[in-house]
Amino acid sequence: MIKNKNCVYCGKEVRKSKNSDDGRSVEHLIPQIAVSKTRTNAKGDFHVCRKCNSEKSKIDELFGLLSRINVPGSSGREAISKLAKMVGKKNKTVLSMLDSATKHPDGMEVKLPFKGEDIYKYGLFLTKGEYFKKHGSLLSTDNKIVLVTWGGPHLIKELLSSYRAKHGTNPFEDLSQNGHVENIFEECFIIVEKNGTEFSFIFNQSYLLITKVVDCTEDNKIEKRINKLALIAGFSKSEKSKYCV
Repeated sequence: MIKNKNCVYCGKEVRKSKNSDDGRSVEHLIPQIAVSKTRTNAKGDFHVCRKCNSEKSKIDELFGLLSRINVPGSSGREAISKLAKMVGKKNKTVLSMLDSATKHPDGMEVKLPFKGEDIYKYGLFLTKGEYFKKHGSLLSTDNKIVLVTWGGPHLIKELLSSYRAKHGTNPFEDLSQNGHVENIFEECFIIVEKNGTEFSFIFNQSYLLITKVVDCTEDNKIEKRINKLALIAGFSKSEKSKYCV
């Protein structure tokens, strides 16, 4: 557990045992719902304010569950069971999502109930968290820009196939043996490039977020707008781009 005094996401000072926006809460960067085993103040956890934790949690729950539904065994069954309970409670978001489901050889595919803006914001949360863990300092978006690339099951399947063809092994099994990769129960992985500014977040071999921290230049400000528009079009119109695969 990393003991920090300021929220890793917004930078505001957090207060212990205070039930308010600036109250302190423990953050698992990869949400608990995305993995099958319970973590309690695990290595790499840190403090954030309740307001930021609440904002991230709006995406965490469904994102984590959906990344697990095609996982073999008890983890997948548990995720499906929790989604079924949400259906029983007439959760409109989940019901609409299930109506979009289509069957594929590798399992069920649904239209994710997120907007491109949500995915960019989620990538920003993940990047700030991992940047802090790597560097021990907060990432300020006053002088840095974060670019976010989304990859779904199709991209992961392609990466899996190309890796096997090149190396003859399963990349996820190799990742689980790599001491430089953060491995959460061999279900989710975080890869940090040597420069400490490029990150890959892999969720249950289903979803991939690749993020990059760049300087705040005029060219990169334009690239950030392109990035956001590409994610918006990707999730609203299923348009493919270099930022939404």
